Amino acid sequence: MLSRWLAVLLGAVAAIAVPAAANAATTLVYATFKGDAQADEELWLYQSTNGGTSYSVLSDTNFHGPTGVLRDPSILKHNGRYYIAYTVQSWTTNSTYFNIASSTNLTTWTNIASVPSGIANTRFTWAPEFYVEGNTVRIITSVAATTCSNCFRPYVYTAQNSALTSWSGPAQMWGLGTNHIDTFVVKSGSTWHAFTKDETGKYIEHWTTTANLYEGWVNRGRLWSSGYEGPSLVRLDNGSWRIYVDRYSTGGGIYTATSTDLNTWTGLTSAGCSGCRHGTAIAR
Repeated sequence: MLSRWLAVLLGAVAAIAVPAAANAATTLVYATFKGDAQADEELWLYQSTNGGTSYSVLSDTNFHGPTGVLRDPSILKHNGRYYIAYTVQSWTTNSTYFNIASSTNLTTWTNIASVPSGIANTRFTWAPEFYVEGNTVRIITSVAATTCSNCFRPYVYTAQNSALTSWSGPAQMWGLGTNHIDTFVVKSGSTWHAFTKDETGKYIEHWTTTANLYEGWVNRGRLWSSGYEGPSLVRLDNGSWRIYVDRYSTGGGIYTATSTDLNTWTGLTSAGCSGCRHGTAIAR
């Protein structure tokens, strides 16, 4: 009888004295470049251990890619390796393709593919962004032609093998409007959400569709004030979303906001990532 009473008592004490551990903040890796000078157009990696509100340098990789220019890197972890897709020329120089590089350690990178725009009379090929749905890896890229003014449009390229070295030709995201750059897509439930910069009005816009990635897009309105570009999103451990945008209008600097539903967002605050520009974050 005594032993049974002691067992009950000890169990109760243990239940009170040992609370469940709190969830740790999401550890994130942010891939970026630093500026318009050629020495700054290389891959930098930063790390955050507080859910993405501030970052410290993880690695200056010194990776510029084959052209000597690397901008707007989008980072992906896939099949045990890291990948980046990136812009290969400055924003003043014509570019007809984007590149992909891979790494096993986030420090040493090797270029594995150059993907042509596949669009006639291409002038610029900017800001390739990874979008993964199920087992399918896609990249959404902003392409403009020499035959029209202010005519950036988003196009989708689909990986044809698991090594991400072979890619399909372009498929346009119809309905997203003309002259949009830096399109970043996530899916929640049965709805696709695109966050993109209207290059005419200089605002980040939110678009949605329930049809598929390629059609049915509806403009849900502008976010925050003008002067931001390069939106990218990451899902946090608590299920909420964090967005990053580049405040290019004042010389660069990453700002961030959060949302629980992708529709209503907090105000923007500085992300505390010194020197960071347009890039993307993933959970490490």
